[in-house]
Amino acid sequence: MENVQENKNVWKKVLNIAFYVVLAIVFLYAMFALFSKKEENQISFLGITSLAVQSDSMKPTFEEGDLIFIDKDVNPEDLEIGDVITYEDFMLTDEGTITYYNTHRIVEIDDSGLVIRFTTKGDNNPTNDARRVSENEIIGVWTENSWSNFGSFADGFTGFLKSGLGFFLLIVLPAVAFLVYEVIRFVKVYSEYNNKKHVADRVKMHEDAVREAKRQLEEEQKNKE
Repeated sequence: MENVQENKNVWKKVLNIAFYVVLAIVFLYAMFALFSKKEENQISFLGITSLAVQSDSMKPTFEEGDLIFIDKDVNPEDLEIGDVITYEDFMLTDEGTITYYNTHRIVEIDDSGLVIRFTTKGDNNPTNDARRVSENEIIGVWTENSWSNFGSFADGFTGFLKSGLGFFLLIVLPAVAFLVYEVIRFVKVYSEYNNKKHVADRVKMHEDAVREAKRQLEEEQKNKE
């Protein structure tokens, strides 16, 4: 009997832990869904912007698959030669113009005109980039912080969370499981309540019957006297 009770207590603790884990997952998902933004290989969350590196053009500073962090609060006039900037770049394909984010180092600055223009170069590239970057194309400056081999995971994981499958697995499925668990628990509690009520009713009926029998005996005794 004690072993059965211990097993029940263990299962109760396990279910409680599972409930809080599911609640934490739902909370984190809601926070990420509300406060994150994903554009191509750029991920922004609570003011922190990161990018998944797509090539080895900046190797060995960082390389393909790394996750780098950039500061979007940047004034182009404060940039200097040697800074690593992230900017919008363009690629012509058969399907049209593709816009993407590139991160290269500044090697020259031209501030002679109305718009500041920057010549950039990948640390692993032999020549400068073909076109100059204008100040209004700059997204941010690299903070010199990066996580090795974490970019692909972060990019894929964020895409998964934003997908319909991610929503189903992390929100819909836990919610349904929690609802089923609550229904089962309610049925169990209600069943226990009915059993206790039934027992209590039987006890009361027994007590009432005893009192009635006692009363009749007392009346019979008085009549005999």
